[in-house]
Amino acid sequence: MKSFLPLILLLSLGVAALVPGQVIPINHVDNDGFGGVYDINGQNYWWMCIEPNGSSATTPGNSSFLADALLFEPGWDQQNTERQNFYQSNPGYYTTAIPTQVRIMEYVLDAYLPWNTLAGASGRFAEQDSNAANYGNDDAFYNAFFAVQNFLSETYGKTVKGDLATDFDDLNDYLDYNAGNMTAAGIARSSIFQSILNDVETKNAASFFDTYSAQHGYFIANTLFSVSDPSNWQDALVIASFTPVPEPSGALLIACCGVVVILRRWRKLA
Repeated sequence: MKSFLPLILLLSLGVAALVPGQVIPINHVDNDGFGGVYDINGQNYWWMCIEPNGSSATTPGNSSFLADALLFEPGWDQQNTERQNFYQSNPGYYTTAIPTQVRIMEYVLDAYLPWNTLAGASGRFAEQDSNAANYGNDDAFYNAFFAVQNFLSETYGKTVKGDLATDFDDLNDYLDYNAGNMTAAGIARSSIFQSILNDVETKNAASFFDTYSAQHGYFIANTLFSVSDPSNWQDALVIASFTPVPEPSGALLIACCGVVVILRRWRKLA
């Protein structure tokens, strides 16, 4: 038992360091503007665009930026100052629309990403091909990934949806990005997206999401500037791990960067 004490101490100190608002380096791996892979603290993570307003993602010639690591719910009003100002001017949505939207998005991520078939031991899908030139292929991983991203990106624009218990009973206002795309990939992604909408409508009518908790780890890589500011990089929902995100009140982000990051930082200090 004695040999485990240094590890326990190490983890305790590491957890204390990984708090919301921690600045993390985002480095380009590859993406198509809707999603892709970022290098964060030397580890590759798949990410999805959750700020679909023209904000820049990294490119080979525009390769890195700094972001704040935020838990999903506290970060859902933070993508830009205009969005934050809207919610701060309508504070009731912090206890109605935002938590409802986040619980539903967590469910969609949990249920529709191929965790059991393609995630592998990493839980971050790190073994999947990150070459953006292949993202349009009819591939089980890409099809699921971009159908889910479609749902998250559309939810971004539904700022007040969730204020009423019935708001997610009808999702006809959600745009299917692959509607009319008659390629094999487009048909598959549209089918998955429609399945998501039907599933969410049915479960919401049965109050399924009232107490839903995420089964896997997600966090937001955030830059909070005006929409028009060049420093307002596209906010990303990062698929962190199999580990559930801690309760927001705990202010822990161990699911975000993982024990590997903690160990690496301590090795550098040693």
